[in-house]
Amino acid sequence: MKTRSGVAYALACLAVPACGATGDAPSRAERATSAATSLEAPPLPSIGEAGPSNEPEAERCGLPGGLAALPGYSVRVWATGTADFSHPDSLERDANDIWVGYQNVTAKDGTDGKSSTVVEYNMHGRVERTFAVPGHCDGLRIDPATHIVWATSNEDGNPGLVSIDPATGVETQYTFAPTAHGGGFDDMGFVNGKMFIAASNPTLDASGANVFPAIDAVSFQGTNVVLTPALLGNATAIDVTTGLPVTLNLVDPDSITITPSGDLMLVNQAGSELVFVSQAGLTSQTVTRLPVATQLDDTVWATAPEGELLVADGKTNTIYAVRTKFVPGTVYTETPDDSSIASMVGTVNLKTGVVYPQIIGFGKATGLLFVPDRQ
Repeated sequence: MKTRSGVAYALACLAVPACGATGDAPSRAERATSAATSLEAPPLPSIGEAGPSNEPEAERCGLPGGLAALPGYSVRVWATGTADFSHPDSLERDANDIWVGYQNVTAKDGTDGKSSTVVEYNMHGRVERTFAVPGHCDGLRIDPATHIVWATSNEDGNPGLVSIDPATGVETQYTFAPTAHGGGFDDMGFVNGKMFIAASNPTLDASGANVFPAIDAVSFQGTNVVLTPALLGNATAIDVTTGLPVTLNLVDPDSITITPSGDLMLVNQAGSELVFVSQAGLTSQTVTRLPVATQLDDTVWATAPEGELLVADGKTNTIYAVRTKFVPGTVYTETPDDSSIASMVGTVNLKTGVVYPQIIGFGKATGLLFVPDRQ
């Protein structure tokens, strides 16, 4: 198993005895000391490390679905798919509603002619409305200015884009011209008054490089999508860990997050890096990149001490709600099921790129969303 020492160390700390186990099992501190000695890794960050939980043992250990977590976390089932919609992926929130893109069983290039389902829930996980979206829905975002819901389909090829007006329930389909990079489109983000979209599954040249746009700015002529390159796959960036310029190779543009400071963050999934675009789409745009310990998927910030982290598990057809004493500014991430550390939720250090597993045992961690409690 290919892991960086920080990831392996954190996994060692999660290898705890079964709930209620007694006897000569090593203490948590002893396991951590042993792992740190053998792997020479830094200690875990403060989140999840404040000491023994005050929750009753049955409550701490009653994690659903065979999950294992560091002390201090509780996990419950928030919603599940049905016979009509399955395989949850993207998660988004607008006001008092949570929107989920269910991929159902659909081809990633849309060639099977099937549809995905976008589901609108209330904050308690109760279904309010459902919408059929042609193809394999992999991106779902809401424009904060208009509250229009946008869903992308077919990230591997033959891309589609649909808008949903929550006020009227009207869906509108948009058309792409043949893509410059040869693939489809994945996630979206809204910043500086513009929509940006990740150009996924790019065609690589003979050297394995992506010379095409990895992020495009989106505008429209009627129902036709107009794309303007915002970041090339081989753009120059500053490496966070060294401070030196590097040439990017964005072989797998995937998830997009808008950071609390307003930067656009792209997950280069197979490239195992996070790419930050400051002042995206403006003449003052700058780019930095952070190598990370393994492949990542959705990545979000905890913005309040009280709230829930919603985690979609595409394999078990379940959306989980995770609670802990969140530290605002902590960055949570998840890994895909083909990662070296598969289907976990962890935290990532944005200075070093080290990923610390917090919860393991998901079937296929896909979507991730932080929802602060109401004030």
